[in-house]
Amino acid sequence: MVNPGHHYGPNPEGYEYSHWGTYHRADFRAIGVDRTSKGTGYTKQYHPYWQKIFDDIDKCPEDLLLFFHRIPYTFRLKSGETLIQYIYDSHFEGVEEAEVLREKWLELRDKIDGKRFNRVLERLNRQIEHAKEWRDVINTYFYRRTGIPDEKGRKIYP
Repeated sequence: MVNPGHHYGPNPEGYEYSHWGTYHRADFRAIGVDRTSKGTGYTKQYHPYWQKIFDDIDKCPEDLLLFFHRIPYTFRLKSGETLIQYIYDSHFEGVEEAEVLREKWLELRDKIDGKRFNRVLERLNRQIEHAKEWRDVINTYFYRRTGIPDEKGRKIYP
């Protein structure tokens, strides 16, 4: 979900229609590509032990689910949250984590030389802005695709 060519910045459909092939096939119902033995057959290249794991949505590692399976946004992850809520939460959390890093860095103001301190602070500020851009672009993309609101009521641009 990056810009083609330089991979910098969010672009949910950056490679979706390129000659490299589709990556997520997101529509209003689901996301992911069925690469199981019943889908594209991609899992057949793995040792039978791993093929069985990757083919089974309940056994497939969650960080590989969308690579091997097409999943509805309402699918419940092991945490109990829906896939769409995980997408929203992880992007809001990315901004929060970047802001915490900056706050921790600010506590070191008098312990590090000014030039180095300011250079790192500038980068942390840039990281926060980029995290906000990713949050807003990705969450808006999926909200517009699905119409499913953030259950925590946070701002997502319609």
